[in-house]
Amino acid sequence: MSENKSDESGWTKENLQKLFAAIKSTIPKRYSKSVYSRGLKHVDWNEVAFSPFSSEACQKKWSEILHKMRKTRTLTELIDEAEEILSSPVPNNRIHPEYPRKPNPANAIFYEENWAKFRKQHPELSHRKLLQTIAEKYKTLPEEEKAQYKEKYKLEAKEYERRMLELKPPKKKRKKVSEDTPDGKQHTKDDLPPKPPSNGYQLFCKELSMAGVSSRYYAKVWAQRWRDLTEEQRNEYNIRCAELKRGYAAELNQYLNTLDEEEQQQILKENGIKRPKVKETKAKVKVLRLPGEPKMPSRSHNVIFCKDQMERFKEEFPNANERFAKVNRMWQELSVKEKHRYKEKAKEKFRKYSVDLQKWFKTLTPEEQDQYRTSNPSKCKYLVAKTINEKNYDTKVYPHSPSDSEDEDIEVSSSEEEEINLDFDEDEEEEEEEDGDIAFEIY
Repeated sequence: MSENKSDESGWTKENLQKLFAAIKSTIPKRYSKSVYSRGLKHVDWNEVAFSPFSSEACQKKWSEILHKMRKTRTLTELIDEAEEILSSPVPNNRIHPEYPRKPNPANAIFYEENWAKFRKQHPELSHRKLLQTIAEKYKTLPEEEKAQYKEKYKLEAKEYERRMLELKPPKKKRKKVSEDTPDGKQHTKDDLPPKPPSNGYQLFCKELSMAGVSSRYYAKVWAQRWRDLTEEQRNEYNIRCAELKRGYAAELNQYLNTLDEEEQQQILKENGIKRPKVKETKAKVKVLRLPGEPKMPSRSHNVIFCKDQMERFKEEFPNANERFAKVNRMWQELSVKEKHRYKEKAKEKFRKYSVDLQKWFKTLTPEEQDQYRTSNPSKCKYLVAKTINEKNYDTKVYPHSPSDSEDEDIEVSSSEEEEINLDFDEDEEEEEEEDGDIAFEIY
């Protein structure tokens, strides 16, 4: 494109450079090596837009540029070529003027050298018929004569490779094209830890892939092998995956802490990742029940329903995942009246628990009672001799209040090949999920 034409439309060389930089900065790293059409879908043109051009104008201009380019490359490569053409234009932007011609094969060399002779011998033949005649003649040549043409092809091929190496520029590290990044200041991502598999099944597949098995043809085989593993073997992969995730979170946080806030956001955005949450230093310690102490029931009526039905359908649905999904659907289809019945059942369990706890507490010595109150402050309210009512029994949702229940131990092992929507309502918070298992989560 000429400078004059750019001026008339408002797209000067500087504006085009800004456009390329803006598009490149909005491509998440996960799509930077994808086909251009996929990467283009994730470009936020509102972020690309800059004064005096709107997001529609920027998108339209890029479409015009894209229309003139070959598109069998990634979006990042297309932008790189557009920048190079803009900075170093050549008369023919499709073929470099010094680009060497590919060598002709041996039969084509024979055709070029003998075409004039065959034309004189057969002037009545059309070009197509003459070409067929020469091709047939080459096939009938003895191997000694064919060898000289093959040798010529080899020599031309070597010369072609030599010239291509000279023409190909050495790879250099491109600077990030960004208006707010000063020259010479460029962030390297070499220290960014590799993202671990998301679950035990993916870790299993990754190890098979590392062993040389192609994922394209053996995905179904891997799935079958995973199903053939025992529960203990699958659990080992889940545990290892959880350890990898913890290590990844620690390394990623350590790396991000070396950057300022702006650089952290840039790294996270380019790689399409989120910063892992740092767990509180004060770990939640699960206090063990003393000998003879009654077990605290669940406050949630849906947990009681789930435990009852999981036991009921144990023979009909041996697979725990399928059984849990069935119970989940049953709860959602339950009438309000039936849900209220389970709510009353939960209240009755708590009334009985409070009475039993008070009786057991009286069997302790004064020193043991003081120690129990100190270790279990949340249970002190149940030691008061009064009836459990709506005031001290509350099933409202407390997102940040942990459950005191010791009866909420419903867990379903994850197969990593199917997901279960845990959408029970009026849940409470459960113990922290461990080792990749799908636990009955309570909020």
